[in-house]
Formats: sequence, structure tokens, C-alpha cells
Amino acid sequence: MKSLLTIMLSVFFVLNFILAQSGTIEIENDKYGIIDRKTKKQISEFIYDDIEILMGTGYLVMLNDKIGLLDKSGKEVFSCIYEDIHQVLDNPNFVVIEDVSSTLSVHSLKDNKLVFSKFTADMRHPLCGPYDEFTGSITKTIIAITKNGKSGILELPAKIILPIEYDKIIACESKRGVVILKKRGKYRFYNLKDKTLLSPEFELNGNEGYLPVRDNFCHAEASDYFPVDINGKWGIMNMLGKFSIQPRFDKLKISPYTEIKKAFIVVYRQNQWYTYNYGKLKLFDIHHFLGFWNNYAVTIKNEKVLFFDKKGSMFLEIKLKNPHESKIKTFQKNNKYGVISHKSKLIVDFEYQFIEIIKNRMAAQKNNKFALLNPEGKALSTFKYDEITLISSKPPLLRIKQYGKYGLMNFDGSEIVKPKYIYISGFSNGKATAKLYKIEFEIDTKGNKLN
Repeated sequence: MKSLLTIMLSVFFVLNFILAQSGTIEIENDKYGIIDRKTKKQISEFIYDDIEILMGTGYLVMLNDKIGLLDKSGKEVFSCIYEDIHQVLDNPNFVVIEDVSSTLSVHSLKDNKLVFSKFTADMRHPLCGPYDEFTGSITKTIIAITKNGKSGILELPAKIILPIEYDKIIACESKRGVVILKKRGKYRFYNLKDKTLLSPEFELNGNEGYLPVRDNFCHAEASDYFPVDINGKWGIMNMLGKFSIQPRFDKLKISPYTEIKKAFIVVYRQNQWYTYNYGKLKLFDIHHFLGFWNNYAVTIKNEKVLFFDKKGSMFLEIKLKNPHESKIKTFQKNNKYGVISHKSKLIVDFEYQFIEIIKNRMAAQKNNKFALLNPEGKALSTFKYDEITLISSKPPLLRIKQYGKYGLMNFDGSEIVKPKYIYISGFSNGKATAKLYKIEFEIDTKGNKLN
């Protein structure tokens, strides 16, 4: 009975929104406007490139790729100067406005004032619920924010859940409300719902690649184990602070496998490397440890790149026999990435946070920004992009991301389309789908609009 009453109240709540907002969106001469469905009078002029209804709030309008807001009567609340405007569904009296520099502010429509301003956040990934792609609205109101270089957690419109004093907050992409807090170089897991710390403080010595994180979001489960540094010693721990290997080694490297039993583990203590296999240590005679490839340890000794199996036995020197395979490979040393040729020549020194080989080019990350490098390691673009990924093989094209928007780049490092789209699909038969705010259309490999 209680659940039925809840449903009825929810339906009544939505119907009130709909009835209170009586305008319909129509089009004249390829421009959008609003007509009152009852009186048939014009609420807004037919001047906009796109219009979306925000139930209970008003109308989002687009003009020259910028967003504005009209109230339910069609009166302009914000002119079209913003990058985006997000509705807060559980309180339609508030919206989050986003300027061209991706800075956010919470605005009270009722009081016509800012209630919380000048912060950054990923509005599409609240901590306790999904982002509604259809309505473009936040379905839950708890988000990780950054303000004045520090991070915290905000419940919209202006309630601080965790103080804005952390160096970084990595959010779990689930409804559990688990986050990773970073402060003064140390990390720990925290449960927002229970308001409890799940793990002791640990360090990673600058290598966040060990964290159970994909695409900047935590996917930690109790079964996920990863290397941690506690009081200067390395071990392997899960998000609840349980250890599979106690922290007693000076260094520890692990191959990138989710299941700890299948991983290749290499440890370092008393100035010597060892393989760690089912709790047993075996001396590992190498000069430099680079990283892992297909669960094999990759090392340098006598200016050669060698592969070792889990038992510590060398079985292969780098020789790329497939002519279609890239003749360069990325490796890791001291938590930094470099590139070595098939002839064991160091092409790019170990100075980057991350390097991805894209055909005969490299997307290299430094200071959290990407640039495109040529096969000799020379930068073809500046380090200013959040992402560089291959989007087309013929012709070779790269998708670039900056300030949350996507564009296109050729293999010479020149921008074909500056980052302005919120979405660009992969190319098929020379065509891709692009989305400019709410409007979808096709583009060719030169960025020209097709329909």
C-alpha cells in the first residue's frame, strides 16, 4: 500500500510539472520556437537552433552552439552564452550553469542568485546514481567537486558532505557510494553512505595505475587486490584493507590482471629483485625492470630487451616477426613510460605518465595532458588534450578531447575540427555521427556536416 501511494504521488508530481508547463516546441524556417498549447499564442520567437523542455523549470534553448534558459512563460532567464545548463531533478528551482571554461555554479531560480559558485565536476557521473542522457539532467545530487585546487563532495544545491580539503577524489561508478580519497599523497577508501573509512592510509609513489580504476572511475570490489605502500613497505591489499601479501618489500610490481592468483609478481628487497610465485621467492637476475607484456616480465640486460616467465626463466628477446605489427613498443620503468624499438633501441625516454602506440604515432601523457608524437618521439602537437584516440584507419584520423568536448586531428598533429562536439562516433564508410548538444547529424572525415 505504501509503495502504491508512493507511485501515485510520483505520478501526480510529474503531471503537475507537465500541466504547469503548457508550451509546445515548433519549427519555422529551420528555427525553433514555443507555442502555448492552450491559447496557441507564441511564447518565444522562432530564433533558436534547438529547444529542450526542462520539466517544472522551463526550456533550454541553443543559439550559435551556446545554451540559455527560458522560464515556463518563455521569459529569458539566461541568454545563450553558456556551454551547458544542468537541471537538478529533485529540486527544479535550481540549475547548474557551465561557462566556456567548464566552471560550474549553482543558481537559484526562485531567488535569482548563485548559492554555490566557481567549481568543477563531472556532472554526468554523480556518486549515487546515473546521469539521465535523455533529459540531460542530474538524477541524483551528490557529486565530487573541485574548488580552488582542492576537492570535496557536494550535495546539490549547496550542502558539503565531505570538506573541500582533499587533493583528489576518485568516485566509484556504482550505487554503493564508495570513493577513494587522496590527501597529502596518501589514499584511503571511504563509504559515503555509511560514513566509514574502509582501509588504512596507503601510498602509491606516484603510480595511480595500481588503483582499481578504469576511465578515471573506481570499480573496486572486495575481490580486487592491488599494490600499496604502507609506511615505506609494499604489499597487496583490497579496498577493505585486507592483505594477500603483507607490506614488507621495498618495491613490488604486478602484471595487470584482475585475479591476483594469475598475476606475475616481482618484488625487491635488500638490493635484489625476486619473483614471487605462490608465496615463494626466487632470485631475479636483471639490470632494469620495465614492465609486463601478456603476463611476462619485460627487462633490460646488456642493452637487450628480454622476456621472463613467472618462474623467472628468460625465454625470448624482442623480435617482431609480423611486418604489420608496430615496430615500437611501450614499456614502464620507475612508474614512467618510454618507447623501445624492435631493435632494442630506446626511442622515447622514460618520462611520460602514459604512452599509447597508435599505428606509427604515439599519444603521450605528461602533466595529465596528451600530445601526439611521431615515431622518433618528436611532439607533433602541444600537451593540451584530455584524450587522443584512433577513430578511423582509412583515412587515419584521431579523436581529441578537450574541456569535455570532442574534435578531430590528422596524423600530422593538425586539428581538422576543434573540440566542440559532445560526442563523435567511429567512422564507417567515411561517415561518423556527431552530437552538438542535443542535435545529432553525420559528418565526413573533414568534419563537414552531411545532414
